[in-house]
Amino acid sequence: MLSPKAIQIAPRKSSLFRVRFYGGATITTTAANALQAEQKARRQRPGFIETVRIVKGNR
Repeated sequence: MLSPKAIQIAPRKSSLFRVRFYGGATITTTAANALQAEQKARRQRPGFIETVRIVKGNR
């Protein structure tokens, strides 16, 4: 059995997301998943979010 220190959890890779608000404003941010990207975008600009999409490229 491995000791707790021997087990290492790999950090989650951040992906690039584009969050679009109603009214046309767009914020591009990095996050581990879409929910975190939405939360980060709402902190920068309050409002209603229309879509959250991952930006194509290295994931």
